[in-house]
Amino acid sequence: MLSAGSDVAVGRATPVSRRAALLSTRLVARDTWWQEFDCPDIAAAALPGQFVMLGVGLDEPGAWLLPRPFSVGWTGPGGEVGILLRAYGQGTRALARLEVGQTALLLGPLGRPFDTAGADVECVAGGVGLAPFIFLAAREAAAGRRVRLIYGERDAGAVFDPALIARLTDHDPELFTEDGSAGRKGLVTAGLDPASRALLLGCGPTPLLRALAAFAREHGRRLQVSVEEHMGCGIGTCQGCVVRGADGRWVKSCIEGSVFPAEELDWGAI
Repeated sequence: MLSAGSDVAVGRATPVSRRAALLSTRLVARDTWWQEFDCPDIAAAALPGQFVMLGVGLDEPGAWLLPRPFSVGWTGPGGEVGILLRAYGQGTRALARLEVGQTALLLGPLGRPFDTAGADVECVAGGVGLAPFIFLAAREAAAGRRVRLIYGERDAGAVFDPALIARLTDHDPELFTEDGSAGRKGLVTAGLDPASRALLLGCGPTPLLRALAAFAREHGRRLQVSVEEHMGCGIGTCQGCVVRGADGRWVKSCIEGSVFPAEELDWGAI
């Protein structure tokens, strides 16, 4: 199992920086795009739970300088890397405006991946926290393991195209919306099964991860979470992504995470 005290780089490919052409871009929900880049080196090396730093670089006059972190959402047989992008600000809106044939800079794969160790898994995704589970579900299913994918959004307008999820993962997600406008009404945590012994994986906003950690403690469930922190570099230099570990030290989520066993984090400080 993962351990923050271990050499967190063991088994990972060395990150590479590549300028990659945008192969396709598709509006899949409100302010949300599915983009696929031509980047065989990263596609061949990436593991579920890892991420890339994505930016337009300095060639574009007036471009914002810092890249943004995105989970690797899928890799294709032709070297494609899929990214689920929700436009929140200037940087992500610039990426959303990219047209097919234009290029972006990708650095990756970065971070510590999920470690399923052959277990059946129950994935809980909030918002664009869905991305790593698109990648993971496809791989786990291909290996013959059972995957349950529980996905929540605020309303129907924010829901990533369920048909596309099914095509990419060969799984139909169990959908929850807070207002009941799509799928079942309620928070995504309403889909949790206390009796299940599957490995629990979570990705999404911090309140969701905190709720999953409490659920896991109460029911004796194993849980790994992918934290969503602001990152400026992705390689441990800027220290903008630190989170408090259960041992009291600050850990860099870009290199010691962004996937952590839940018991390794101080949930009172996150």
